[in-house]
Amino acid sequence: MSVPEWFEKIIQNKPESKFVNVEGVNIHYLVWGDVTKPGLFLIHGYSAHAHWWDFIAPGFLSDYCVVAIDLSGMGDSGHRDSYSQTLYCQEIKSVCEDIGLSSADFLAHSMGGPISVKAASLYPELFNSLFLLDAIIIVPPDKVRSFSSRNSMMRTDFIYKDFDTAMNSFRLIPPQPCKNDFLLKHIAEHSFKQTKDGWVLKSDATIMRSYQYEDLTEIFMDLKCPIYMVYGLMSQIFSQELLEYTTYVGNLPKERVVGIPAAMHHLFIDEPLIFVEEVKKLLKTKN
Repeated sequence: MSVPEWFEKIIQNKPESKFVNVEGVNIHYLVWGDVTKPGLFLIHGYSAHAHWWDFIAPGFLSDYCVVAIDLSGMGDSGHRDSYSQTLYCQEIKSVCEDIGLSSADFLAHSMGGPISVKAASLYPELFNSLFLLDAIIIVPPDKVRSFSSRNSMMRTDFIYKDFDTAMNSFRLIPPQPCKNDFLLKHIAEHSFKQTKDGWVLKSDATIMRSYQYEDLTEIFMDLKCPIYMVYGLMSQIFSQELLEYTTYVGNLPKERVVGIPAAMHHLFIDEPLIFVEEVKKLLKTKN
């Protein structure tokens, strides 16, 4: 497996690992850079974790202190008996308070998108801007039924006899090919934990059995912060129809919407360098 020089260099930027307790559960997060700089807050998607951003976060350190959360039930955060958008919003706010961020720019991928939209409505003072990364926030009324099923996100815990077997089993959700195997390997290295029976994914397999979410249409139309959309032009879930509907309902100007060529749903894994540069450009226009 060939590992490019840019990755070997950027991965040397090691984050600080921290915890804060939220509603009885320890929430893990990572911090890169100078905490006196403006904040850039990264929110992962379903069954992911903060280390998905290890090769993205350092690209912003010249201008930002970068923070990445492990939402409860995922990564190195504790698990809950039940999960909800509102609880996840509390976790985001608590991490900001713990590190002393009064406001930040937010990047939220996939499932992190609707969570961040809800958080921006509850805590508008926290959000300088919100970047939605291949995230489905709202759907046309005639498509709601097809997007309401959680079955595609349900999973069962598999137990692997050793770490290498677990690593080789790792796949993206939703499934897609990955041309950057070295990135997938890095993510997989942080995705499993050892138990008395063997190795299992850190993420809680029961999240979708209890996860409470809501229709965000009215909230999305009334957010106070600037909203940006960055998506994969080859995304297998974020269709042109969804793009047009979301930009229409959110009244998003075209200069705040960027498609990443040759990228699918996991756009910053598919094209990490292009992704960082495009987001940097958008952040500069915001300022």
